[in-house]
Amino acid sequence: MEKLIFDLPNNEIIKEDINLDSFIIDPSIEIAEPIPILSITQNGYDVPIFTEENLSLIFGPAKSRKSTLIKSICQAILKGQNEKMKSTYHRNNVTIVDTEQDRYRCWKMTKVLKYLTGRNVDYYSMVGTKKEQKRLLVEKHLSENPDCGILILDNIVHFLRDFNSVDESADLTEWLLSIKATFNVHILMILHENASGGVIKPRGHLGTNLLNLCETIIKIQKNENNKDESIVSAFLTRGRDFDDFTITMDGQGTPFLSDLQEYRQKKY
Repeated sequence: MEKLIFDLPNNEIIKEDINLDSFIIDPSIEIAEPIPILSITQNGYDVPIFTEENLSLIFGPAKSRKSTLIKSICQAILKGQNEKMKSTYHRNNVTIVDTEQDRYRCWKMTKVLKYLTGRNVDYYSMVGTKKEQKRLLVEKHLSENPDCGILILDNIVHFLRDFNSVDESADLTEWLLSIKATFNVHILMILHENASGGVIKPRGHLGTNLLNLCETIIKIQKNENNKDESIVSAFLTRGRDFDDFTITMDGQGTPFLSDLQEYRQKKY
């Protein structure tokens, strides 16, 4: 039976059957809570920040150590824990799609991750490729690697031409929602910060869309009182917020995480 008729811009009419039973939520049928992938450990308990089949976002100014935070996240997921993070997730293969750094810096990142975890990460360098190629690679990789539980897209802005385009941003977010559901994968996205008129938020119309979609939005910025460290904060979360913590890096690229002490929080 015909349920909906979509009138496309080119005036073609598509008639599509919709099975209502495929979409309705029945309260008598139990639905399992999403499985935690990564948690922040603090004060003797764990705060889940990434769960299965969801979206999350890290944003901050340029050179705020976003890549260092990615290393720490990968370390915890691949090894099970680090100073502040914990993971017991079974589908713990990690994939990174890098759209900004040159191949040499991507290679250095893989070397650090191998040193930190003893494992290889599927790391793709896609600087300068068309957005369609990026999407095709993601879909092809996930279809061939069902054990990939977390996909990191760094930087998500390069998956479209204009991050301020309403139509492009809507199309990309629809694709992200489809990918996470189809492949049961958590997608962590990286995006730069936009500071305009005193308002700090992820960049462009795309950033506004992602604020509404993501289960966890993490902000990272350099500590004004200590240029050698950055402060990681829970900008928006669906669950419990985690306390701010700091991240630093040694000369070899190894990240270190620690609690943000009370006296430093007051200064910050």
